[in-house]
Amino acid sequence: MNVRHEDLLARIAISRAVEPGDRRLAALLAETSAAELIERPETWLFENELHRYMTASSASRVLDQALAAGITPIIPGDTAWPAQLADIESADPLAPSQPLMLWARGDVSLLSAQSVAITGARASTAYGERITTEIAAELAGQEFAVLAGASYGVDGAAHRAALTAGGKTVAVLASGVDRAYPAGHRELIERIAVDGCVVSETLPGTAPTRWRFIMRGRIIAALASAVVIPEAGVRSGALSVAQLAHGMARPVGAVPGPVTSAASAGCHMLVQQGTARLVADGADVLGLLGRGAKKQDTA
Repeated sequence: MNVRHEDLLARIAISRAVEPGDRRLAALLAETSAAELIERPETWLFENELHRYMTASSASRVLDQALAAGITPIIPGDTAWPAQLADIESADPLAPSQPLMLWARGDVSLLSAQSVAITGARASTAYGERITTEIAAELAGQEFAVLAGASYGVDGAAHRAALTAGGKTVAVLASGVDRAYPAGHRELIERIAVDGCVVSETLPGTAPTRWRFIMRGRIIAALASAVVIPEAGVRSGALSVAQLAHGMARPVGAVPGPVTSAASAGCHMLVQQGTARLVADGADVLGLLGRGAKKQDTA
């Protein structure tokens, strides 16, 4: 067994025992290898985690099943590993750690491509979906991959617009890449797996949880060259993605909406806080990225 394969099996085994973003594990891996850790689980696993612990032999079965299903495992050191994930920890030493590994379906090169994350309200309005569609289509036309979380509302609209425009899109899931969530987006997620990339840090078959949704946000923020929030309320999870991206020195844009719309209140708050710049269309987003000419005032 070569070193890379040994490390891969160890990371698969460890993934079963710990939740995403575990700083304790990251500190241990800075001192020793995953393969060495798996040999002495009693030194790093809490008692309530031991029942989830997976041996190297069972990890091998998980790997074989994943490969048979067309799922690609990616670990640090692989060519396909996105180097920008290191920004998760460099932005804040107290932040959750970068993923232990990734699982992907589709074109894994998109994980390192220039991309813009577009995320926001699940219960989006017609206004929010229209603006999302226009921005995503323009970015796709400029060869930026459109990155989102495959959720209802803004995320789904961004994925669909990129695909319709003939562009590329990446869906970051809080579940295993073989477990479509939300179920109503199963067909969309399957299409993304064919024409783009679906990625997750959780094992195949894993169900989403509130914590895994929260941790997914750091991956979306790190993979993206910029983050855009077309529409979001003040309690939307998209705001945490924007804050994380800001902490990683990613440009953040927020689209204004009617002052009477609760669905846009989160966007207004991001601008007021200085976390985001106000953007109105794809040209403004390209400006955030230093691309395209500034729009002229024709008044």
